[in-house]
Amino acid sequence: MRFQKSGGLTESEAILARLCERSFLRLWTYPNLYRAPSKELTDLMVVFRNDVLLFSDKSCVYPDTGDAMLDWRRWFSRAIGTSAHQVRQAERWLLTYPDQVFLDAKAQDRLPIALPVPADMRVHRICVATGAAERCRRETGQPMLGIDLTIADAAVPLRIGTVSKARGFLHVFDADALALVLAELDTISDVVAYLVAKEALAAKGLFKRARSEADLLAYYLHNNRTLPAEAEPFVLEPDLWRQVEKQAPFREGRASTPRTAPGTG
Repeated sequence: MRFQKSGGLTESEAILARLCERSFLRLWTYPNLYRAPSKELTDLMVVFRNDVLLFSDKSCVYPDTGDAMLDWRRWFSRAIGTSAHQVRQAERWLLTYPDQVFLDAKAQDRLPIALPVPADMRVHRICVATGAAERCRRETGQPMLGIDLTIADAAVPLRIGTVSKARGFLHVFDADALALVLAELDTISDVVAYLVAKEALAAKGLFKRARSEADLLAYYLHNNRTLPAEAEPFVLEPDLWRQVEKQAPFREGRASTPRTAPGTG
């Protein structure tokens, strides 16, 4: 299955195109799905056993008006708010009409596999949003958005918390974050396990903040691919990724594993 869009690919579309071509995801990946003639469903769907990963991609230029809060709110609305709505609508459709999913804009070619029955389906909502990396570098010194589960929507610039339009936990990845996750987690079961762990950690309510997705991934890898909650509310220390990356066991494990996507270094 190939990722195709009319015209040139945006940055986020190119990321999903590369994701489609990855050997460990190709068998479960379906891009550009429709629910009816000319009615898009989602940009990309990955189906693995009872897990369904719904991706919505948005490449939006980050405004530069001189008002940091205004810039952030505008970008958040276009890049993340719109994706959250699309993913939520796609989730509702799959749970209501799992047999009405099509590969083409004319809605003639049905999805060639049966989706999990709604009672067993576990949906993971994923937004791939690009355009904020340069502003992140300028303001925080690193290209990734921060994670802050104490806030909602666009309350704090360059931090992602609860996204109300998703009506549930929304994974928000920018280009560097998604590339790093796919580099370190190189099987479909590994990717799903990480998403499930993030959702469970958020649901417990004790994890509050991480400087970036890289630090959360470092915490996961350092704890033998788990995200343990502390006994009290906690915040991950900054630059945890760089600390873990320097550890000899981590470097040895990475050296023995073929690399297919760049990390943050």
